[in-house]
Amino acid sequence: MKFHRVLLFTKIQMEVTPVGEDLLILLTGGDQPALDCTAYACPATDPEDPEKASSEISIITTMEDPESTFCIYVADQICKATGKNVICTGGIYVDHPSQHEVEKLYENVDELIKEWVFFND
Repeated sequence: MKFHRVLLFTKIQMEVTPVGEDLLILLTGGDQPALDCTAYACPATDPEDPEKASSEISIITTMEDPESTFCIYVADQICKATGKNVICTGGIYVDHPSQHEVEKLYENVDELIKEWVFFND
């Protein structure tokens, strides 16, 4: 399934493919589409709060700042929401974004995640 958003300064796309019980996500957008980061999130139990959704994340990256690609965030959020193993690869990279643009990216990525979770409930 593909979900996308068009912003004033860029566009973003999230494609989710089930692989058995697990999920593979291709996240793309921004100024320089590339496979800069792969994040693997698996469900974990928080020892301090066993009822709280948690995940453990492994990261493969070519970037100094993999958080700027959003793959880690997406893998973590979808893993917590579904309790499934999630691999997210690709990235959204905007060159020198303003604080407002970063906020808009997070807002729209959250909306993509909510759309997918809602569609698959």
